[in-house]
Amino acid sequence: MTLIAALIGILLDRLVGHLQYYRQYDYLLQWADWLRSMMPDTFSKGIVGFLMVILPPVLFTAYLQSWISGWMLGDLFGLLFSIAVLLYCLGPRDMAADVETYCEVCTSGDAALRGAAAGRLADSDQALENLTECIARVARAVLVRANDRLFAVLFWFVLLGPAGAVLYRASSVLFRQYMTSNAFGGWCARFHALLVWIPARLTALGFALSGHFDAALEGWRAAHIERPVTVTAAERIIAETGLGALGMRHETPQSDDYQQPVRAALQLVWRNLTVWLVAISVMTLAGWAA
Repeated sequence: MTLIAALIGILLDRLVGHLQYYRQYDYLLQWADWLRSMMPDTFSKGIVGFLMVILPPVLFTAYLQSWISGWMLGDLFGLLFSIAVLLYCLGPRDMAADVETYCEVCTSGDAALRGAAAGRLADSDQALENLTECIARVARAVLVRANDRLFAVLFWFVLLGPAGAVLYRASSVLFRQYMTSNAFGGWCARFHALLVWIPARLTALGFALSGHFDAALEGWRAAHIERPVTVTAAERIIAETGLGALGMRHETPQSDDYQQPVRAALQLVWRNLTVWLVAISVMTLAGWAA
C-alpha cells in the first residue's frame, strides 16, 4: 500500500496545480511558540522543549492511521489518508512551476526581475543580478531543494508511513524557522541533520546513477573531504554530486544559455525520481515474494 500511496501522491503532486496554497505550516510554528512560552527556559530551550513540540503532530498522525485502519474498508481509507498526508508534506512549493517561472522571466531580458526570481528559487533574500551567478545558484538550488521538497519526504514516508512524512516536514519547518535562535534552534538543527543524513546520500547516489557517473563520483568525493553531520554538509554532498552528474562542476555557463542548465537540473531530478520509484517497487515486490 505504501508504494501505491507514493505513486498516486507523486502523480497528483505533478498534475494538480496550486497545492502550495494548501500547504500551510503556520499552525506548527504557533504551537511551538505557545508551548515554549508556557515552559520554563530550562526546558523550552533544550531537547525536552524540542521533543514536546515535534512529537504531538507525529504521534497524532500515527494514531489516526491506526484508528482508520480499524474502520470498515480500512485499507481503502488508510490509502486515502496516506496519500493526503504525503501530498500535504511534499513541497511546499512546486519545483517545476518555480523553474518554469524562472525560465519565463529569463526570456524577458530584465536582469533585476531574473535575479529576483533566482533568489526566490534559491531561498535567498537577495536578488541575484549577475547572470552567471544566477545560473549557478539556481541549478544548485534545484538539486538541493529537490531533496527537501521531495526525496527526503518520500524516504521517511516509505520507512515510517504518514507519520514519517509528518516527522520530516515538521523537522524541516522548525529548522528553517529557529536555526539561528539559541539552544532550541541548535536542537532543531541537530535533529534535522540526522533526518537528512540518509536521504541526502541516497539522493546524491540517484543523481550519480542518472547522469555522468564518473564526474558525479568526483563531486561525491570532494564533498566528503570533511564529514560533519550538518544540514549544510548534506546539501553540499547533493550539490557537488548533482552538478558533477550534470557535468557542471568545473564548467562556467555561457551568458546566452541561462535556461539550459536549470532545465537540465530539473530533468536530473525527474530521472532520479524514476530511479527511486523503481527501487521502491523492487523492494516492495521482494517483500511480497518473501
